Amino acid sequence: LIGRALAPLHEFEFQRRSTTWGVSDVVEGHQVAEMRLRYHVSTTPGPVQLPKLADSMRTEVTVKWEPPESDHGAPILGYKVAFLLENPRPGSNEGPSWFTLCECTKSTNPVYVVANLAGNTTYTLDIAAVNKVGPGDGCEFQVSTAPVEPDPPSKPWVDEARDGCLNIAWKPPASDGGLPILAYRIRMRKLVGGTTFNQWHGMGPGEKQATWVDMGSVGSRMCEEEEDPSVYNAWVGPLEATSCEYRFQIIALNKAGESKGSELSDAQYT
Repeated sequence: LIGRALAPLHEFEFQRRSTTWGVSDVVEGHQVAEMRLRYHVSTTPGPVQLPKLADSMRTEVTVKWEPPESDHGAPILGYKVAFLLENPRPGSNEGPSWFTLCECTKSTNPVYVVANLAGNTTYTLDIAAVNKVGPGDGCEFQVSTAPVEPDPPSKPWVDEARDGCLNIAWKPPASDGGLPILAYRIRMRKLVGGTTFNQWHGMGPGEKQATWVDMGSVGSRMCEEEEDPSVYNAWVGPLEATSCEYRFQIIALNKAGESKGSELSDAQYT
C-alpha cells in the first residue's frame, strides 16, 4: 500500500504542533488512512511592522517598531539594523551604500538608539527581524535628527556711509539649521586711532587695543516687501569723532541657539 499527503510549507500555523492529515491512494486517489504528525519548516521572518521615530535629538534618534506578523517557522532572535550612507568616503565617486550598525540586537525588544549622527539631517534606516535561518525582509524608513544652530551669515560689507553712521549689509546663512532665523546680532570691532596709513604700515594700534561693541539685533522679517530677503542691512552709529578702524561681524539666531560669528568685514576707516 502506497499513499501520500501534502503538507503546506507556507502555512506556518500548521507547524510545530500535532496535526491530522489524510493519506490518499496514489493510484485510485481516494483516502485510505489518516496520519497524525508534527513537522517544522523554517525560513527567514517577515518584515517588521509600523516603524516610527520615537525620539529625536541632535546627535541620536530612537526608533521603535512592531515585530513581524510571522516568524516563518523559527522564533525571532533579534533585529538587524542598518542605515544608508549617502557618501561613504568623501571625495570618492562612490554612490550610497548600506552600513550595518548591528547584525542582531541582544534583545528582542523592538527599539534601537542610533547615535553619532549629524544634527538637522535625514537618514534612511533599514530594520530586519532575525531568526536562526537569518535576517528577513528589510523595512526601510526615514528619520530626522533635531534642528541645530544656523550656519554663520555671509561676510558683511559696508553698503553706505552717511551722517556719522554706517549701513552694514549681509546675506543670510546657507542653512537655517532646520528652524527659521529669528534675528541677526551685529557686533562691531573698533580700533580707536587706526587709519589706513598707520594700519597698513604696522604703526597703528594692535589687536590688544581692539574693543567689541554689541550694536543690537535686527529681526529676520525686517523687509516687509519680501518674505525671505536675500540681503539684510542695518544702520549703526554714531561713530567715533576721532580716527578709527571699524570691522563688523554678524551672528544668526534661531530657537536652537546662535550661529558662529561670520567672517569679519573689510576694514572701514573714519
